[in-house]
Amino acid sequence: MDISLETACSLLAQGEVVALPTETVYGLAASMAHPDAVAKIFTLKGRPSNNPLIIHVADLEQIYPYAAVIPPHFTELAASFWPGPLTVVLPIHPHLVPEKIRAGLATAAFRIPQHPLALKVLQSAGPLVMPSANLSGKPSATQAAHVEKDFGSHFPVLEGGACRRGLESTILYHMEGKWRIVRLGSLFPEQFEPLLGYKPPVHQGDKVICPGQLHRHYAPKAQLLINSEFSPAEIGYVLGFSDRNYSDCKIFSLGKSDQPEKIAENLYEALRALDEAKIQRVWVDNDFPQNGLWLTISERLARASCSSPSVL
Repeated sequence: MDISLETACSLLAQGEVVALPTETVYGLAASMAHPDAVAKIFTLKGRPSNNPLIIHVADLEQIYPYAAVIPPHFTELAASFWPGPLTVVLPIHPHLVPEKIRAGLATAAFRIPQHPLALKVLQSAGPLVMPSANLSGKPSATQAAHVEKDFGSHFPVLEGGACRRGLESTILYHMEGKWRIVRLGSLFPEQFEPLLGYKPPVHQGDKVICPGQLHRHYAPKAQLLINSEFSPAEIGYVLGFSDRNYSDCKIFSLGKSDQPEKIAENLYEALRALDEAKIQRVWVDNDFPQNGLWLTISERLARASCSSPSVL
């Protein structure tokens, strides 16, 4: 259900959950001032309680009261990449952030989104938690129609058009003396090197310290076959590129193979299209570079292909 900016702000003030657009993906927003609304997000999404939420704010000054420590280069990162698709995990004063938001951790994740409508809501409503507006583990919503598909046509959505980034924010965490990427996203490691003097390594670990780390994530019902022993023709369906030839196959196109930004924008829509077409198995073309934004695209496809039923 399409709502106005004023209605979105009013509903949030009343302790309701609404869907808001950002430049990355649509989010389910709830005010930090309403614990019941925060809890409702977990119920709506079917989200595990050990998966922390990102706190979205309108400006940098709203973050400092929560932070127990300001790591090196934080202000420079904020100046360079906010508003934008960067999330930063900071040590916080735990009593200021409800335990459910931070999943019991002594840290919390913060972001200033770039979408003008999201910023206007944040300026009016104050800090909001806002995970992606999709059922937990499924492909994220990059259009208002995706939100309604997951939560029903009567769910309140502030329509903001298609998300121009299409992939979630990159999450940085300062640990062991340097910044590390704990979730790949719309910003890639090379973009931080001029500021930090090094490419932040991608952190590998089993402990969940931020959203997007669960093994099966962003996944359609269809089985994604990556590095498969089968040929595309044997499967009959391909998730691939519009400028490549796949004989005797129906193609679900991500876009042209030399346009990673467009492919990132299209990825979740393509994964959702597989389920709309009731495809059971699809051969995935993963013949592309393993650097820049391609790293995130590769990681999202890998998580979407994970077949483990024990992790949602």
